[in-house]
Amino acid sequence: MKRTLFSIAALVCASLVFFSCSKSDPVYTDDSQALTTVFEVKSADWQAVQGRNEFSTGYNIDELTNSITESGAVWIYFSFDDGGTYELAPSLSRPDQNGNTFDFLAESGTDDQKQGFITLTALKYSGNTNAAPKFSSPNLVVKVVSIPSSLYQAHKNVNKENYNEVKRVFNLK
Repeated sequence: MKRTLFSIAALVCASLVFFSCSKSDPVYTDDSQALTTVFEVKSADWQAVQGRNEFSTGYNIDELTNSITESGAVWIYFSFDDGGTYELAPSLSRPDQNGNTFDFLAESGTDDQKQGFITLTALKYSGNTNAAPKFSSPNLVVKVVSIPSSLYQAHKNVNKENYNEVKRVFNLK
């Protein structure tokens, strides 16, 4: 009798272990979501950088926290067709409406005085006039995608160069 009870108990324990260990995707309990911030950069927003062949502008982005910039991801996309398509920064050799050519760069960060910020830079090519980049109707559209650490870790293999894939994987609007 003891032997039978022991066998049944062992069988129940083994089946509990077997059924509780199933192969599935990991479950992330962090309910964080990727956020997007979209804005237009007008010609008047660009400021000449003294002593350099470039223009710069900056924006405060409250969604960019220290946690996101240190452990997550911040991807900055440019659209030169009023948001029809987006390309990941840097965007190289882009002519403006005046025929001047620029390389567009972007960086993000946080500091103690303000939550988060991005800085956009337009590097002038030689032969350009001294005018700031000018895109009218549409202006230059910028989309900042901020991804918390848990989501970034879960989807490290997403092709960040392909905005449509990023939009699908992170359920962006």
